[in-house]
Amino acid sequence: MVIAGAGGHALEVFDELIYLNPIQSENRIFCFDENTSISSFKSNIEILHSEQALKNYFPSSFKFCLGVGNPLIRKKMIDFLEKIGGLYLPLKSRSAIISESVFGDFDALSQTFIGPEVKIGLGSLINVGANVHHECKLGDFVEIGPGSLILGNAEVGDFTQIGAGTVILPGIKVGKNCKIGAGSVVTRNIGDGMKAYGVPCKIK
Repeated sequence: MVIAGAGGHALEVFDELIYLNPIQSENRIFCFDENTSISSFKSNIEILHSEQALKNYFPSSFKFCLGVGNPLIRKKMIDFLEKIGGLYLPLKSRSAIISESVFGDFDALSQTFIGPEVKIGLGSLINVGANVHHECKLGDFVEIGPGSLILGNAEVGDFTQIGAGTVILPGIKVGKNCKIGAGSVVTRNIGDGMKAYGVPCKIK
């Protein structure tokens, strides 16, 4: 198993992996990070820094999960690792409550709630304690920050980042490539490529 990334988010992903599979030996988990200034992860987990290093351990195929939160880096990691034989393993915490009617390949960390008929795009991240309610639609590589609340029928476009503790009201649409500041309350639709924050949330 490979965790793509070796920073703070990877620590949370590591804990989830061990919790999901208690017999998973720590020496069977590797991190991949191209940043060669990072030399250690949890003191005993080896960090691989190149394609060749990955191939030395995994000459054919391997499973990986995403240990980074930034949408653009998540996309880059999936594209690169799948190209060299990796298989993306979406991470679903044992403490997450996810309706059986939810559709998508995404990560849901601890204490998340995802309601019925929700559609979530490839590689999106529902971070710790976030709630996504019924019939919401999230695009590819969306990042929903910790403790955020996305209410029914809301929509969030591809590569948009929703800051921690944000509330998006029912039926609101947030476009692609947006950044919504932490603690915002989104009461109106927001177009593509916008930066917005505040209570109520305003484009800046």
